[in-house]
This record gives sequence, structure tokens and C-alpha cells, in this order.
Amino acid sequence: MKLERIANVSDARRVAKRTLPGVVFDYIDGAADDEITMHANVTAFDDVVFRPRMGIDVRKPDLATTVLGSAVSMPLLLAPTGLVRIMHPDGAAGAARAAASRGTLSVLSTVAGSPIDEVAPVAPGSVWFQLYAGGGRPDADRLLDKAEGAGVDVLVVTIDTPALGNRERDRHHGVSSPLRIDAHNAVHLGPQVLARPVWTYRMARDGVTTMRRRRLGGPPPSDEGEETHARGFSMLKMVASPFSWADIEYLRGRWPGKLAVKGLLSGSDARIAADLGSDAVIISNHGGRQLDGAPATFRVLPEVVDAVAGSAEVLLDSGVRRGTHVVKAVALGARAVLIGRPYLYGLAAGGQQGVEHILDLFRNEITRTMVLLGCPAVSDLGPEWVSAPPP
Repeated sequence: MKLERIANVSDARRVAKRTLPGVVFDYIDGAADDEITMHANVTAFDDVVFRPRMGIDVRKPDLATTVLGSAVSMPLLLAPTGLVRIMHPDGAAGAARAAASRGTLSVLSTVAGSPIDEVAPVAPGSVWFQLYAGGGRPDADRLLDKAEGAGVDVLVVTIDTPALGNRERDRHHGVSSPLRIDAHNAVHLGPQVLARPVWTYRMARDGVTTMRRRRLGGPPPSDEGEETHARGFSMLKMVASPFSWADIEYLRGRWPGKLAVKGLLSGSDARIAADLGSDAVIISNHGGRQLDGAPATFRVLPEVVDAVAGSAEVLLDSGVRRGTHVVKAVALGARAVLIGRPYLYGLAAGGQQGVEHILDLFRNEITRTMVLLGCPAVSDLGPEWVSAPPP
């Protein structure tokens, strides 16, 4: 399918589903338990309506803003996501190049499948790195040394993974959570893989890896604590990172650059993060992949904005599928939003070009929304541009 036929994120999702083996698609698409929170993340935006102003000539609205001091062309970043490389060989490096080409930023996850020293050189401008450290502070120190050496500007600490959520789609495929494809389940998953020849060819050409430095049957990487490989080393050690507030305080003192805490769902927690020196708080429920029944991120946005009271920038992820969602979030106080599943669908559909296409779709939708709203710049957005129901 040609990328120009993808008119929205839902179209990209359908293409990704046709392209990827079921186990890989469900890894992107699935969430915890009954997936209630995942769906609520999207529908929460429906409860807020716009208050457009007529008779205002807004032909070319200004979408530019800054996020932690970095200029971006629109208030939209790529969120940190795991195992990016099994979507397409372009992987996290391709996503970073796509973001840079569109004037925005990507956040590399510890478990994306590509090391920071591979991705940082192709990400012009500010480099962001998201930290998991299941081995505690020694793991964190080692990874921070690598991040500093790679020129990372912003450290994102995910605090909502003391354990992994119950992701039943993975279990239905007979694989453990987090996802791994190894010699033990290869026979079981074989029919799925063979039914997706385009993906199979791409991965075979890339060396049949889930991680850049680990090929099936080859020697283990030099640092297995950081990288998950196709032979079956589990990511659980890294992904299940029970960070405490004491750890956040330690990391703030240890890290010389900007710090963001991700995974917050209440004003009180956001206030703690800000008081400990976090430069930004990221409202996130891990896309509904952790605690099912947690609140939709958009619903807690006003509470968090009020709690931090300008002492930290507020970012939001989980559930953003449209440019209208971006505009609503900024109007209610978010500096910017992050997208995960949408760009992974695009990556699966067309590699780096697929991610660029998704970013273009969002830019076009944000622009159209601003024109129809009568708002000349995202910097002018505020609560007066929307109407929300009482809490």
C-alpha cells in the first residue's frame, strides 16, 4: 500500500496489522487486562469540545513551540517505545531521523532495540533518553554514563513500572511478557511469520534480530543488562524498574542535564516530582499497558497543570490519535504531547518514511484545526478555546 493512501492513524493501524505477524502487531496494539484504560485514553478527548471564533483570518497558524528549551516545529514528540526494531529494520534510528526531518524530537527507550550511541548521531538537536534500571542504581549509573557520552540532553525516568501489566494478548500467542521471539516459541509462531512475507524478508535481510547487536545464534552482546536479544534474554530485568522518589532525588543529583519524570497520573505526584527538581512531568499510563482501570491521561491534565503551577513543563502521552487531540491538550495546559502507537504503525507500514508520513498527517490536522478554530498560534491556546464538562 502506498503511504499517500494512509489518511489517518486508523489507516496506518490497518496497514500495520496486515504487515506484521500477529504476535508483533498485538505487542504494539495491546494493553493490560480488559484494555479499558487504553480505550478510555482515546475517548476522553471526546468530552471536550472546541469554542471556535469566527471572522478571524488564520491562513498559516504558527505551530512552533519549545520543549525544555528545544525549539520544535509543532507540539508533538515521539514517545519512548520498546522493541522498535522488530516493527521495521529502520528501528529507533529511523524514527529519530524522521522526527528530525520534521523539526521535532524522539525519545529513545532503554529497550528500543538500538543503543544510544547508534541513535544519537542521527538525531540532530536535542537528544532524549528514557531510563529503565531494574538492577537499581548501579544499572542506572552505567546507563547514565553511556547517555552522557552520547550527548543526551534530557533524561526521561519512567516511574510507573514496579512490575509489568498483565498483557493477555501476548499470552494468547504463547509468548512471555515482555515480548520475545526465541528458539522456544519459533515453531509455534512460524505460521504467523510465514504469513507476513514482507516483514519476514525485511527482518531476514536485517539478520533476524530484535536488537541491533544480537543475531540469532550469534555471540551475546557485551552488556546483556541493557539489551534484549533474539535468543531469548528477557527484558523483565530492565523493564520492571521499581523507582522510588528517593531514586528520583538521586538521579536528579546525578544527572547534569534536564530531567523529566514519566508515568504520573495525579497532581500530588506531579508536585512531588517538581519539588524534587524535575524539569518536566509526563502524564502517562503507559498507553494502558500497566494498570487497567487507571484514569485516562487527558482527564488528569488540568489537575496536574494546577498542581505544578508552572514549576515544571507538563507533557502528555497515551491516547493521542488526532491533531484535534493535540490542540485540546495544549489548550488545557500541556506544553506538548507524545505519540507511541501511531508512529509505530507508520514505522511498520513504511519504515522511516512511514513515520514521516504520520508526522505530516498530524501537522496537517493541527494546522487545519487551528485555522477552523480561528487561533493564530499554539502559544495563544488556552482554556478559553475549549469547553470541558465538570469533573
